[in-house]
Amino acid sequence: MVLEPGTELSLFPEKKSEVLRKLSFGEILSSENQKSSESKFQLLTDKDGLTGWVDSKALFKIGNKGTYTTITKAIERLLYQDSGPNELESVFSYLTKVEEGPLFQGNEFLLLKIRRLVVLQRYLDVLQSPEYRSKSRPKLEELLKNFPSEVGVYSKNGIWSDSLTNASDRSKLKVRPESFWKTAEAYPNSKPGDFAAYLAVKHTPEVKCAKDPICVLQDEENRRLKYLLLQPNGNYSVIFASHLEKRLISYTKDKETLLCDTKLQKEAQIRSFKTKVQELPFRYGKKFHPKLKIIEEECLKK
Repeated sequence: MVLEPGTELSLFPEKKSEVLRKLSFGEILSSENQKSSESKFQLLTDKDGLTGWVDSKALFKIGNKGTYTTITKAIERLLYQDSGPNELESVFSYLTKVEEGPLFQGNEFLLLKIRRLVVLQRYLDVLQSPEYRSKSRPKLEELLKNFPSEVGVYSKNGIWSDSLTNASDRSKLKVRPESFWKTAEAYPNSKPGDFAAYLAVKHTPEVKCAKDPICVLQDEENRRLKYLLLQPNGNYSVIFASHLEKRLISYTKDKETLLCDTKLQKEAQIRSFKTKVQELPFRYGKKFHPKLKIIEEECLKK
């Protein structure tokens, strides 16, 4: 299996050899010699029958232990190094096509599908960076067309749209948060669900609520509180609970400055937040309920 996109399939086992073609991430090659080779280059054949020499450092032998770990480490390395659009597109294409089967099953397969969205976001960021932006419009349009449920155009005022036409210069293509929430909701109290829910919070923009506590309740209900309901014992539960509590404290520490002039449905939003807090383990209710009670008392005054 090829772990470095753009690896060369060469005519001869040397760096200056003629290049027959460049290989994609995750591409499977075969060898007549099934024994493990310690040489710098290996003679391999692609799915179309083209045979050539490949740098051994770019390969992983399928069947060895740790296939999932090796794949994910290779993906992480490509995500956080200075990878260009071609490399990221190669990884995204591989993850789009990967299926549950002999290589990846259960949680491993689900985690790879979640990482696919992380790669997609990184790919979009690179395409829209100053270095590539002037030439990337056709590719961005293609991604919008091919993955409409996963990719959208997000404007600075918090509005999502389905087209780049008439979009402002400050608008950007992003992975829709719903793509992460969908997996998180399908697999609550699980490792893949926890990873997806964390990413969902990360990719759901925080609403700027100014001094409106009702807006804060609505925003947190759609982000950190939503995570806690899905993953009360998740890896990020302590962190998100702390962030949520601190945000509520900042609004309720001085009742005299608490402003409840809002366009939102005050009573309905407070009731909704309270109901969901009651569904959480007691340790969370103990943190959130006293602050919620202050907002309720001040904002529902007759």
